[in-house]
Amino acid sequence: MIIRSHEFLQIFNLPGSINYSINDLNFAVIPDSLKNVTRSSPHIDVNKELKRIESTCLSIQDKKYLTGGVLTGSLAKMFNEKLLVISQKAIGFEEVRGVLGVRQPHAKWYCGEAFDDWVKFGWRDQEKAAAKTRQEYYDLIEPMFKLFERHDCGYFFDEQVHKGIVWLDKKMPIVRHIHRQKLEELLLRQDAKEVFDKKEVDNLMEERRKTTSLVDGALMGLFKNNNCCQANENKCEEEEIQNRNFAENL
Repeated sequence: MIIRSHEFLQIFNLPGSINYSINDLNFAVIPDSLKNVTRSSPHIDVNKELKRIESTCLSIQDKKYLTGGVLTGSLAKMFNEKLLVISQKAIGFEEVRGVLGVRQPHAKWYCGEAFDDWVKFGWRDQEKAAAKTRQEYYDLIEPMFKLFERHDCGYFFDEQVHKGIVWLDKKMPIVRHIHRQKLEELLLRQDAKEVFDKKEVDNLMEERRKTTSLVDGALMGLFKNNNCCQANENKCEEEEIQNRNFAENL
């Protein structure tokens, strides 16, 4: 049986299932940006844009750029597929941090590090309840989500993931747009709480997880079209121009 990340959280009583008291829920200070949320970018049809991602072709130049020109054929395909999936997940975390106004946690889970040690070290309910700021609380939960999703486990150096992010922002800016819109829509929903608290942070992280899954599916479709550019280079060039124009108009 496959256990998904949010189901794992419930098993261990982690974010999304913690029974806070009223005092434990609230943060000491809430910025105006979280009190008065507005859309930061034009509204898009997410399903339509996901279909566009699926039908996108990667040019030979794109493949060489992402691999650094050291891999070809099926190895390049596997490398680029994993890199873009991990990079778009990283974009999702960046967008959550942007909404919350927090920095990336200093703590990082590494492959081979004992799961039990992380449970004891950073995931105790008492520590979450004691967190007084958004940063303190976020420092506890981002590493956990990355562990469950195997976000950066053993595949790439940070510099390579950054290269993938830069490529996505240039060639597929719609990926970041989708993540941002989904988070803003969550905060703008009619039943949103008047007071931004820890449960809302949990909700943002869960929305990020769902959005990541949607974009992952679109990227898998993209790599099924792996050979299309070799048959039609003009189509690739036209799509690259469209993507650049879209980015410039945001």
